[in-house]
Amino acid sequence: MSNAIKYWREDKKMTQQKLADLIGIDRPTLSKIENPNISIDPDEELARKISNILGVLITEILRKPPEDK
Repeated sequence: MSNAIKYWREDKKMTQQKLADLIGIDRPTLSKIENPNISIDPDEELARKISNILGVLITEILRKPPEDK
């Protein structure tokens, strides 16, 4: 999931700080969520917030991101 969040955030030209502010967490926490080497997954409520803000279905947030942009 972490790489999918990063993929869609970057696709929407959004910084980590901006997304973190919009979902109500600090940037270091979002960084950990996006890091594939750290196993921190957002809870369902946070995943829904992220998908709404990024304008993608929650299933897109939960699946592996596309290989190429």
